[in-house]
Amino acid sequence: MPGIANRLGAVREGSRSVLSLARWETPSNTRRSPATNLLIAPPCELVLPSLETIPVEHRFLSDDRELLTLAEILVQSNVAAAEDWEKSGRDATKYLSVSLQRWMREHGAAAIDRRFDLDLTLSDRLVDYSDERGPEGMLYLILDPDGAAFVLLKPTLELLETAHPRLPSTFLMYFAGSLNRWVRVYDHRDAEERVDMLREWYEGEEDREQYEVPDIEGCTPECLKEPALSVRRLKELARSTHDPAVQALIRGLLELYSVSSRAKRPDFSEDMGEQLMDANPPLPCLLAAFTQGDAVVGCFDDEAQTAMETTPHPNLIIPLQLSNPASVRRGFRILGVACETLAAASRLIDLMPGNDDGVITREGQ
Repeated sequence: MPGIANRLGAVREGSRSVLSLARWETPSNTRRSPATNLLIAPPCELVLPSLETIPVEHRFLSDDRELLTLAEILVQSNVAAAEDWEKSGRDATKYLSVSLQRWMREHGAAAIDRRFDLDLTLSDRLVDYSDERGPEGMLYLILDPDGAAFVLLKPTLELLETAHPRLPSTFLMYFAGSLNRWVRVYDHRDAEERVDMLREWYEGEEDREQYEVPDIEGCTPECLKEPALSVRRLKELARSTHDPAVQALIRGLLELYSVSSRAKRPDFSEDMGEQLMDANPPLPCLLAAFTQGDAVVGCFDDEAQTAMETTPHPNLIIPLQLSNPASVRRGFRILGVACETLAAASRLIDLMPGNDDGVITREGQ
């Protein structure tokens, strides 16, 4: 997540306020504009005009009552800081951006930023440029990837198998399951579904033998066929193992599982379904492959060719009912758990051998 919101979305014609908080707060060197006082020479004997006093930013809001209502609730709920109001120039949009930046920093943004490239949007609708908006007084926090993070599994699975034959399948089940509670993980099971679909497509072809499908079964380690261990047994292994690397992986996995379970994902409501009636599946936030360029990666790349033909379903939608402050507080608690889950996953990937290349380098760092 490179920086919450240096990009703010304007209000669409006929809509209510829309605040696009697309990136964690990270300085960027791209598209840097020269200072206005360098565009025109300073006043001289001819008294040429200067741009120094001209505002460099203008924003049009047809109706910012919803943003002001949300800002008031966030202050009363100790989510936002009152002192940030003056720092934001008494601008509701800027104030919410600053407040969300603060919230993310407090819930693991630095760790998330190492591995995941995500956007957070606050909007009154789930599809950009759509006339279909949510119910009156409803805003949505939307979490989606700008690109899929990558994790290499095979070195970790091989290490864990030396400690216990059922540990690799246990690790992958809790790792992917904890993340899938909040965002989409693309792994060998998604690839298998892709292969099944391809086989169905080719079944009716006269020359179907000429078509090759990715060999997902052939690239999947045999150790994953073992039944997974219980959480209780996993905790026992964390105490009994003598390998510090294995112990660190198990403890990181238990932390991820625990954090992920602290909240329930919001229910998918009828109004969300109406807005996303024709949406594609969510874009993956993480690609989990066994080796570089294996059949799982091949299926992922194949699906990526058509993923954006239709607007994808958001990974996480958190509705905020402004007439119910408890709904807003609950929504931000859920967002906090989702972010802390991603942060725990990022820390765990740091411990997994073979994943040094997956760290994202941000401009300005």
